[in-house]
Order: sequence, then C-alpha cells, then structure tokens
Amino acid sequence: MANDCVKVSVMLLAYNHETYIRKALDSVVMQVTDFKFEAVVGEDKSTDRTRAILREYAAEYPDIIKPLYWKKNMGASRNVVATLKRCTGEYVAFLECDDFWTDPKKLQRQVDFLDKNPQYAGVMCGVTVVNRYDKAMVTGPNVLDHELKTPLDFARTMWPYNQFKFLGCFMTRNYYRGGAYDKYLMQTRCVTDIILEAISVKQGRIGYMSEHMTAYRWIPSHGKNFSAMNTDVLCRDKIYSLRVVTKLFPKRSHKWIYMKISREYKILIDKYLREGEYSRLLKLLTREMTIAERGYYPFYHFSNIIRSIFDV
Repeated sequence: MANDCVKVSVMLLAYNHETYIRKALDSVVMQVTDFKFEAVVGEDKSTDRTRAILREYAAEYPDIIKPLYWKKNMGASRNVVATLKRCTGEYVAFLECDDFWTDPKKLQRQVDFLDKNPQYAGVMCGVTVVNRYDKAMVTGPNVLDHELKTPLDFARTMWPYNQFKFLGCFMTRNYYRGGAYDKYLMQTRCVTDIILEAISVKQGRIGYMSEHMTAYRWIPSHGKNFSAMNTDVLCRDKIYSLRVVTKLFPKRSHKWIYMKISREYKILIDKYLREGEYSRLLKLLTREMTIAERGYYPFYHFSNIIRSIFDV
C-alpha cells in the first residue's frame, strides 16, 4: 500500500455476541483493498466468550483488529462515543457483531464511490436480510433502496413507507472526529442507527449502490440483537432517537419524523390496552409524550384510517 495512513475505520460494537462475532469479524478481515483500514471494536464487558474470541482475532490480525476492552459495562451510547473517538480514518464504516458483509470488495467499492463523488457525505449498498442461520428471508424490514439528497428525503422514508436504514451497509466521511456530535449521541440510552445516519445526511447526499454487499440478521422472536429486544425498550429507543433527529434536521422535515414517532407510540398503546396495563398507558399519554407528539398522534391515527379505506 502506497499510503500507510488509515483510510477507513470500521466501527464495531460487541456485547454478548459469542454466537455471531466470528462471522462478523471474518467478513471484515476478508476485505480486499488498496488502502489501509482498521476495525475498532468496542467490547462492552461481555458476560459470554465474546471477549475471548475477539482476543483471538486481534492476535491473528493485529494490523486490522483494534480491540477496546472496557473495564466495566458502559452501555450502548457511551460505547458508541468512546469507540468513535478511536476511529481515525478519513471514512467510517459500521458493522454490528451479529451482522456481516458478503462482498470482499465492499469497502473498496464504497471508498471508490466517495473518492470520486466529493459532493456525497456517505453511501449505502444493498442489504440481504437473513435469519439466525444466515439464510435469506422473504419477509423482514423494508430496507432503503435509493439515494437520499436532503434531510427531508431522509425524513420522508420514515412514514408511511417505514424504510429501514441499516447501518451495516453504510459508509460515511468521518464527521464524528473531535466529539462534534457527542451531545446528540449521548441523549439516548441506546444510540440507534438513525442518529449516526442523520448526522451524515445533515452534511450532504447519501448515495446508494444496488449491489447487495451486506447481511442484516433479523431475529424478531428472541436473542440479544436489536431486532429481538422487547417492545417497550425497542419502541422507546426509537422514540428517543427520533427526538434527537428533530434537533438535527430543519423543521420542514419534522412532520414525517413525528408520524414515525406516533407509529412507535401506537405499538406501545396497543400493547398496554391488550395487556390491561392502564396505569402505564396513562403515564405514557400524560407524562411521556411531548406536546408536539400528542398533537401528531390523532393525525397519524386518522391518516391510517384514510389509507386503509382507500388502500394507499
């Protein structure tokens, strides 16, 4: 390699990923590039063999795998911030340790795109949704399949299409250096993909490459990955993250963000009604929802009725 500087930092967060972490790390070290890249892994004091497995890979691939072994469990948001601070590359790519890349030229192709298109802040690629056995699924989240020109474009994917912006297919210019956005990243218990992506979208266009070069593991029924988290935790993490996005994006985009927030509230409200949790429902309606969210919820509910009538 002509240049010994790190071109791409791959950020991975590891916590109790013993079952899947080998697949994720194998997909990183198999990358074929003409530049130097690193994989910065924030290991959040796992209680299984995740840390031991990571040590194996760090010993075998010391030039690529750069582990961060925290002395105590930091939680997702603090782990994101601390790990991002160690990502020194011009570009940052992301990968959760229960997902994996499927193309050995994934990093090279995305770097080539961003090098040739300086007006783009980042780029995504096609995603294959797989189950716990790495088998492609017919059903699953509605994955984003086009480029984004503005924050408004990004917001419009949230409702009614509910398109999932999977972080593992994403590469962005490194806007996170110097802690410029730490205050936003620390406003939620679990930093979801959408905040990191919103920071990049705020800077410029996000390209899309149709080639499927990454796999998202969808396990809605059980497990430790994000898709398997319980309803209360999952919905609230999404709501808190979406609130952060409203602080990053201009007001003209807020309508779609609040409609997406309303969708998460509806899931919670239906759950509490179904389970007879009326005290929790009252607390949600009177204390948790903001004034703006209370205003948008009836509009969201009415819009769903109209859409169902006219089948749109």
